Amino acid sequence: METSPENENSQPSLNAYFQNSNDPDIFDQISKHQFSSNPDGDMKLGDCTDSAHPPTEKNGDESNQQPVICRIFSSDDSTIDSDKKASDGTFFDMLGCNVKYPAVASPMSDGLKIIKPSSYNSIISPELPSDASIFSPSSSTDVDSDVVNDELFMTGISSITGTRNVELDRRRDAWIPSNRTRQALVAAATAAPGTYVLDKELSTMPGVVLQEDMIDNVHEAVHHYLGEVEAAQRNVLTLNDVTQDERGLRELIQADCYRAAVNLTSRLLSMYGQGIGRAGYPSKHTLHSIQLWFTRIALLVKLRSWSVAWAESEPWWDLDKPDLYFQFYSELYGGRPGTIVPFSFRLLLAELPQYVHKPQEALKRLFSTLSVVRKIIENLCNGISEDGSHFEISELDRTESKKLWRSRETRVLHSIVNVAFQQKEYRLAVNVMQELIDNPYIEYSVHHRRALLSAMGRMYLQISDLKTASLWFEKSRSTKASSQGKLSAPDFQELVDCGLLAMTDGKFDVAHEYFLKASSKDPTNIAIKNNMAVCLLYCGKQKEAVTLLEAVITSNPTAGLHENLLLNLCTLYELESSSSMENKYKMLRMVAKYKGDAISLHCLKLQAKE
Repeated sequence: METSPENENSQPSLNAYFQNSNDPDIFDQISKHQFSSNPDGDMKLGDCTDSAHPPTEKNGDESNQQPVICRIFSSDDSTIDSDKKASDGTFFDMLGCNVKYPAVASPMSDGLKIIKPSSYNSIISPELPSDASIFSPSSSTDVDSDVVNDELFMTGISSITGTRNVELDRRRDAWIPSNRTRQALVAAATAAPGTYVLDKELSTMPGVVLQEDMIDNVHEAVHHYLGEVEAAQRNVLTLNDVTQDERGLRELIQADCYRAAVNLTSRLLSMYGQGIGRAGYPSKHTLHSIQLWFTRIALLVKLRSWSVAWAESEPWWDLDKPDLYFQFYSELYGGRPGTIVPFSFRLLLAELPQYVHKPQEALKRLFSTLSVVRKIIENLCNGISEDGSHFEISELDRTESKKLWRSRETRVLHSIVNVAFQQKEYRLAVNVMQELIDNPYIEYSVHHRRALLSAMGRMYLQISDLKTASLWFEKSRSTKASSQGKLSAPDFQELVDCGLLAMTDGKFDVAHEYFLKASSKDPTNIAIKNNMAVCLLYCGKQKEAVTLLEAVITSNPTAGLHENLLLNLCTLYELESSSSMENKYKMLRMVAKYKGDAISLHCLKLQAKE
């Protein structure tokens, strides 16, 4: 069995870090609420540590607090056609602009947390913690296809197709180096070829920290609880089942085999002299090596291996060393300007400190990033290029660049709201949220404006200000009515808002009716079904709640076997019967059959086997 190197209390989890690249709308997740001390979701039943000791993770940092429900990977990758995923430009696109940054979850998930104090077994009334997330990390504003594809990974596509949009590259890769870095880049460019040696203190010298491969915790659990015969039946991709390249990495991630994918990144980084034990040693970077590091740290964060992710990220911040700019590698990239580091990676590292109990450091990094982004926008408005040089830019390209960087500004603001709310900095969170709503430079669609207004309402719900929340929900509804020129029947978003409002007010029967209507508009929405189950429980219909959650899982095991939904179901099993272990073993068998190695088994609340 695996053992965790450390347990970290109150760690936010990252349920939405991986996102498919064909989202119909970058703000879709704003319709999913989040009320939880763990941004994975909201509703919480029981304590996963109460008399339950499931297999712990050798290389992961598992939180001691109870898992919560309702995030459900806001868009479930299992719903994407496998051929479509395989045909996408590069797998890195899934980790670029279309992935969810680690900065927490969506603008309020679809429910309230229900907690069970460790001191007794009764379930008490809902509680709205003040440290929940507001935005889905990658939610942006209305943007065109250039912005949707604004990340580094388009470079990978260019190298495959043999084509390259030089202006798009320049716009996307722009960054303002510090004075010290700028001087080093000038010195490198003016020195005779092969003679410039970068000072060690100015070098980024990363290396893999994990000394051993991560193991399949599901296989270990099945072997431990169900026996060797059943363990032998588990069929899941491993490191040695795929090609040792980007294609293999893509396959592992699409199969939800994140641990095996982490192991593969370790092998691939060794080719760049950045593998195990190489931290602190000079090495050269390429677009591909940076992509591998971005992927690796993103996977570690998704697996909640926060301390490992933090240790491996330390050499990178603040991503301003000379060897992270194209100009430093003139032999590889000619005179190409800009940074090798994708903006998404920059945000990931900025937000990472909050997961290791350093929220102020996260805010400091985010505001530092925001300062540079706003300086770039100022430069563009003043008729110069992004980095302050007098590079000639056409008016069309300048307009597109402003659009891109205003979108990135918005993404940073979203992250600031998340971190601020996590730390109960409500004034800051509300002020930044208001700034997003009032942004004069973004032409929001009706859908996006409604989403922002609704998100503000859900934000007030989290601090139990029902009156103000209702006002914002009404603004959202009025925006829809104004766009249509008439009042219409409540849509999915309105029904969910009303359900949450009723839930917060303790009217669970009313909330259930709203969620039932919302579910009729989106029958596959697992979070809504979960909220319905919680409402049923509070209405004294425990068996109906169990039946509903079991139906969600059996009807679509790939999507339904979500950690937080399993936690709720297994807690209900414990409340329902003293012989709950057989039901939990049944869930373990389903997990072994349908899930990869990414799932945490704390949700099954498996008791230590004698």
